[in-house]
Amino acid sequence: TNAKTGGIMRAIAKTGEGIFMRLAIVDDDAQQRSLLEEYVKKYFEEQGKVCDVVCFSSGVDFASDYAAPFDIILLDIDMPHMNGIEAAKKIRQVDEHAVIIFITRMAQYAIQGYEVDALDFMVKPVSYFNLSVKLARAVRKVPRRSSIAVSADGKTVFLGEDDIFYIEGHNQYVIYHTVSGNYKVHSTLKEAEKQLSAAFSRCNNSFIVNLRYLSHLENADAVVGSERLPVSRGRRKAFLEDVNRYLGGI
Repeated sequence: TNAKTGGIMRAIAKTGEGIFMRLAIVDDDAQQRSLLEEYVKKYFEEQGKVCDVVCFSSGVDFASDYAAPFDIILLDIDMPHMNGIEAAKKIRQVDEHAVIIFITRMAQYAIQGYEVDALDFMVKPVSYFNLSVKLARAVRKVPRRSSIAVSADGKTVFLGEDDIFYIEGHNQYVIYHTVSGNYKVHSTLKEAEKQLSAAFSRCNNSFIVNLRYLSHLENADAVVGSERLPVSRGRRKAFLEDVNRYLGGI
């Protein structure tokens, strides 16, 4: 069974230039997962940052449920059904940026980490000092991600562009549909559009699509995840040009 803790809810905080960390712990040992989670949270608290930690109880659960990218992955090598090396290979097919740190009982196995561009490895039992040193290195390796600031529910929230599926406009309000839920902001789509990179394109007067999550076009709709967003006649040409430009730049 999948032993995620905290679900997929994102704890978002301003760290540096709006950058926030997302970290996965993948280990079939419940006690080890709990200890690593405790250490990780302690480390980021000491650094004055907030890190969203999601735990997985197996490589299968982790690799098959990789819906949104993680910044850092603590990955046990010795797991049944799908070991850490196999899980890392599957992840690398869709995410080349995540910083991977392997955890193992046998140091000789960790050399296989070079095959998946792992940053480092730790031998069990893991100490807090050792983990803190590895995390410091990992944080420096995490690519800086673009983020925007929005005012929702009386507080300023920093949303990573990678986390926004699409943006919906309703009169004087804008709804950001993200991996952590929906954020309703007093604004207009025109104002929201000014904050966005070229990875976003307006498909009609009410929706702006994050082209990272555009799976395909079907009839007159842009399919984003499970949502079908209509592409208006007036914006179809410009939208298709944006899609081709984005895909050509990947």
